[in-house]
Amino acid sequence: MKKLLSHLYYGAPEIRALMFLVPPLYCFRREIAEAFIKEISKINPENILEIGFSDAFLTKRLSFAFPNSKIVAIDTSYKGVLRAEKLGLRNVEFKCLDFFDVKDKYDLAVSMHVFVLFDHKRALKKIGEVSKTALISLTGKSLFTRLHRPFHRFFTGMDVNIIEPEEYENIAKGMGFKVWIKRVNAIERSYIVRLERV
Repeated sequence: MKKLLSHLYYGAPEIRALMFLVPPLYCFRREIAEAFIKEISKINPENILEIGFSDAFLTKRLSFAFPNSKIVAIDTSYKGVLRAEKLGLRNVEFKCLDFFDVKDKYDLAVSMHVFVLFDHKRALKKIGEVSKTALISLTGKSLFTRLHRPFHRFFTGMDVNIIEPEEYENIAKGMGFKVWIKRVNAIERSYIVRLERV
């Protein structure tokens, strides 16, 4: 049964696309993407690193919103890279690469709901090494995130590190970052964090 569900979840792109189009997941992702684009418009970066592009939901929006920015989108899925390359986004380079192996430096790093999979201190340390500014999305505790956590663990074998905005802010400030937090969705308890190296 687990193998069948996993096949549906990771199998044909059409099936995955249908899953992401089902409200409220699609709405939550769209809200985060829109919040990112508003914030990035204030920064106007020449080059952007997107960490964990998955199905390129955010990547497509970034590419169209910032056509003059060079975007490097990374993910650990080689098949995901091959699929994403077929999108033909002219200002995006897709790479199969682990975030912690990134060597280049960027004006901006962005990541939609991927940092929930990392140890927060380790990820913050790496962010400070690769970018001057970062925008990431995280989630706090809610009924939705409590229900989503075992679902995600079942399919991926990875746990989700839910963290409240105040707690994340304290960790980031303790590591020498300037921090701005913007709450996005009350149901998902999602929020975006803007990090600046001091």
